[in-house]
Amino acid sequence: MSRKVLGIDIRRESVSAVLVKTSLRENLIDAHAHIPLPEAEEGENSFKAALNMLRNEIDPSGCECVVSISADHFSFRILQVPFKDAKKIRMVLPFELEPTVPYPIDDLEIDYIDLESAGPDDHSEIIAVAVPRTELIPYIKSLAELKIDPEMVTVGGLPSAMCLASQADPGEDRMVLEIGNASSSLFIVSGGRLQLIRSFMTPAAADNRAGILGAFVQRTLAAYDELSQTEFNPLDIVVTGAGLNGAGLDNDVAKVLNIPINRLNFADRLNIEMDSENTKPWNAPLMDNALALALMAIEGIKGLNFHKDQFAAKKLFIKHKKKWIKTGILAAAVLVLFFVSAVMESYTLNRRLDRLDQQITGVYKATFPEAKRIVDPHREMQVNVQEAKKSVVSQSTVGPHIRSIDILNSISQRIPDSIKVDVTRMVISPETVIISGTTDDFESPNDIKSKLEQVEFFKKVTISSTNLDRSGNEVRFVLKVEL
Repeated sequence: MSRKVLGIDIRRESVSAVLVKTSLRENLIDAHAHIPLPEAEEGENSFKAALNMLRNEIDPSGCECVVSISADHFSFRILQVPFKDAKKIRMVLPFELEPTVPYPIDDLEIDYIDLESAGPDDHSEIIAVAVPRTELIPYIKSLAELKIDPEMVTVGGLPSAMCLASQADPGEDRMVLEIGNASSSLFIVSGGRLQLIRSFMTPAAADNRAGILGAFVQRTLAAYDELSQTEFNPLDIVVTGAGLNGAGLDNDVAKVLNIPINRLNFADRLNIEMDSENTKPWNAPLMDNALALALMAIEGIKGLNFHKDQFAAKKLFIKHKKKWIKTGILAAAVLVLFFVSAVMESYTLNRRLDRLDQQITGVYKATFPEAKRIVDPHREMQVNVQEAKKSVVSQSTVGPHIRSIDILNSISQRIPDSIKVDVTRMVISPETVIISGTTDDFESPNDIKSKLEQVEFFKKVTISSTNLDRSGNEVRFVLKVEL
């Protein structure tokens, strides 16, 4: 099942956006745009105007939206807290940060990244990040006016560092330098995890910009080595950002630092292709962070989020409302089909039971034709069989044993050849013999009865029934002989 994720990277001078269409097979860049903020007159919101222009190029409806804003809005602190539990860390963060930030703590939105560094088992080292609500809310409101409710609002440049860290080997040391026109950020990645964030103003003087950036990176590396008590040896510095656009600044910084510098270019690194309908040229320094934003959401990479709505459950319901309704309808249909299937199966089983009951009753009537009232044929047959067994035992121990062959011989000898008779069924029990058959007229059963009464071990012969068969040409009869 495919979905669309829109990453919007908001800077003080521009807005960049990348729409990624993701499926189980691949990620495709469906659309992208870079909108410089127009010069605003007094009282005009240039950011909102840029968003309106962005909507004309990329339709955000039906997309998951993630947003980053310039890192210079945020304050970063490395803290150590005596807890491992995330809930306890969040409870004490405001008290730990309060002495170190120049804002009232109640006016801040706070989040943190767990460094998971080697240390005491009962302590956590974290990067605590705070942003004043007065700087965050205008972005949220402007997005809301355009019906964009982001799933996440995070620090500009951080998605690029987080995605790169997720791709790094556990032992790799990397640096990500995000150079903007107004501000820049430096991210240190060690052991496959983010370890340090620094934000600073981009030098305005173009002729000495590389030297100032290089000096800032050197000071940061020296401070990090002292802080971590380790020697940090990055393989290279990965650079991106609008400040690189059309400039050889990265080569100049490499000369200052004497460290290899490579451009990020996430689309090439991860082999993410353009959709065939997206024909706009791709400018990696301008688009890297917006693409990393979308990939961060797609891959489920955890980072900082300063838009954790207290009505998150309601947002989740609204977001997936159509899917849940479809799922509910399918579930109801499955339940209805299951109920109908159960009813039909019950009806079929009842029909089979009725047929079996009829067959049992038929067998019982044929075996015991003298039975008049039948309530439970199975139980009554069991009783009669038990009585028959007792009679056999009684006869074998008390009375003489009459062989079936002798009975058949006597019947055969006594019925004269002149009587046309066809014996269809004979049941011989220890006490009785039931003879069923057909003959040519109603007198023949009486003649057969009188002849059989002459057999010495036949105590009594009774005609149980005589009637015409369906053809009307023969007479069916049943004789009962008591031995």
